[in-house]
Order: sequence, then structure tokens, then C-alpha cells
Amino acid sequence: MRLQNELNKQESTNDSLKSGVQKLQSSNSTLTHQLAIKNAEAQQLANELLTLKKRHEETQSLLESRTRELKGSQAFLTKADSLSGADVISLLGALNAEILQTAAFIADSFEFSFDKVQAREGGVAEMLDARTKLQDVMGASLLDLLGRVKHQDDPTLIQIALQSSIVEFSRWMVSTWDYDVLQAEQPLMEVYQNIRETENQAVAGRWRALTRAHAQKIAFREDAQHSTLLVTNLSEALVLVLVAAGCAGTYDETYKRIASAFGARISALVDMATRLNRAMGEEVTSADLWPAYIEFGTPFNGDDMRDMYAEDGDDANAQESEGHVVLCTTELGLIRSEKAQVEGRPEFSTTHLVKAKVALESVVDGMEVVEFEDDEA
Repeated sequence: MRLQNELNKQESTNDSLKSGVQKLQSSNSTLTHQLAIKNAEAQQLANELLTLKKRHEETQSLLESRTRELKGSQAFLTKADSLSGADVISLLGALNAEILQTAAFIADSFEFSFDKVQAREGGVAEMLDARTKLQDVMGASLLDLLGRVKHQDDPTLIQIALQSSIVEFSRWMVSTWDYDVLQAEQPLMEVYQNIRETENQAVAGRWRALTRAHAQKIAFREDAQHSTLLVTNLSEALVLVLVAAGCAGTYDETYKRIASAFGARISALVDMATRLNRAMGEEVTSADLWPAYIEFGTPFNGDDMRDMYAEDGDDANAQESEGHVVLCTTELGLIRSEKAQVEGRPEFSTTHLVKAKVALESVVDGMEVVEFEDDEA
């Protein structure tokens, strides 16, 4: 009986232990399931954190990029002029003075004789060919006077014609975008004009400065000898003037003498003109500057030009010159144009900082005239 009781007690204990084991197994299964859920949630959070970190890095990179762009834009839009208007006027004055001196020295250094031209074989043909090549840039009046005025004792008209030729060449050098190397002059000018009309002055000015700087950098990289070519072209233009005026020497003789005696001065003129190109095109962006030039045949107007023989501020001389016709431009002027908002509308204000100097057709009054007979025509 006692043994039976112990056996029953042991069975009861076993049943209790089995029940406990089952409960523990059930609890373990529940905990395992909960752990799996927590692990999944942790993995999801880890993935979300990784995504957020990646987005943060992208945002940080974008912020840094935009910050650099903003700094670049601020520099683009707020960069101050490197030169003042007075600085540019000074550079222009130096160029005009060098043009005058070079023209005067050259005019005094050559002999002019229509008789010797006629006596030399091919002399007249060479002179007439020079005049033909100068027609588009010099005008009929000046060319006609070069062929009729006696220059040997008074080379004044030769000097004026040389000044005119250098001024015309310098005007192109000061204004060009690419020195014709890239053949992009007209398209760039048209694009800039559109930008100038639609954007504010700061944007337009900086675009012009950057575009011109890079266009010329590429141009001179494409043609490393272009500066030498500019000197050659200007020298040839001056030789044409001398030959057209009845220079006693042949074209080749005159060119060799120009190159040897005045090559350094002509090279200096090219350097000064290209310096002005950079000053007006790249170093002043708050306004647009360009050289003032008066076309031959234009009636004199004291508001836009000065007589080359008039003193600055000589109003009486300016009034006397009214009605006379411009023979040529002898000194470049300077024009400033700036875009501004007037009553909410964009308008351009234009000012003559320096008036161009001109020679009038009346400059030949009192000069000795000879009748040249074209025996070879």
C-alpha cells in the first residue's frame, strides 16, 4: 500500500514536471517568435538608418555643390571692375599719342614724288593698286587728295592719312572678340547683344568678360603667331598709304624700310591696342565701353566729335567747324553705355567719355595741289 502511494505520488510529480516542460516550451516558442519580430524590426530600423545616412550624405554633397555654385555665382555677379573709367581713358590717351607720333615720324621719313613714280616702271600701276585696296577703309575724298596734294614739302596730309589708317586698324583690334582666328565674331556679338537686352548689366558684363577672355585664349592657342601677323598687317596698311600718296620707293622697298625703322613702334601700337581690348572687354563689366569712331563723309557735329586742330573746350572752333565734312578720324574716342531700370523699364544710357578727333576736308585748304596724269591708265 505504501509503495502504491509513492508510485502515485511519483506519477503526479512527473505529470507536474511534464506540464511545466510544456509551459516552458510554449513560453520559449513565444519568446523565440517575439525575438524574431524584434530582429526583423531591428533589421528594418538598420535599413532605414542606412537609407537616412545615404540621403544625408547625398544632401550634404548637394549642399556643398550648391554652396560652391552660389559662391561662383556671387563672384560672377558681384566682381568689381578691375579698371576705372579714368584708367581706360588713360590707356586710350596713350594709344592716341603713340598713333600721332608714329604717323608723324613715318610721314617725315619718306620721299614723295609723282614724277619719280611715273618714271619708274610699274610705279603708276603700283600706286593705283594701293589706292584700290584702300577705297573701302579710307574713303574717296582722302584718296583723291593723296593723289593731288604735293606732299614733299608738307607731309601733313600723309600724317593724317597714316593716323586714319592706324586708328581704323586699332579700332578693330580694340573691339574684336577673337581677332578673326575663330571666325566667330558676328555670332558672339549677336549672342551678347541679346543677353545685354534681356539680362541685367552684371550678368551681361560678366558673360562678355568670360567669353571674350576664353575666345581669345583659344584663338591665340590656335595661332601662336597671331601677334606677329597683326604687326605685319598694320605695317602693310601703312605701306599702302605711302605708296598711294606717291612714295618714291617701290612697295617692297617701302615695306622693308617700315619694318626695319618702325617695326618696334608698330609692335608697341599692337600691344597697346590689345591691352585696351582686354581692358574694355574683360576688366570693366559694370558698363559697356567701346571706341568712338566717325565715318568719313559725316557732317561735323561738336556733340560727338572734335576737330583735330581745336583745343579741348574750344567751343568757338567747334561752332566754326559745324557744317564741314569729316575727312577721317585721327584719334579714337570712348563711349560708355550702361543698362538701368527707368520706371520699371530697362533703358540704355550712353555717354561720350572722350570724343573722337577728326580731320575735316577743309584741312587741305592752302595746301599745294598738283595734277597727276595717269599715263598708264
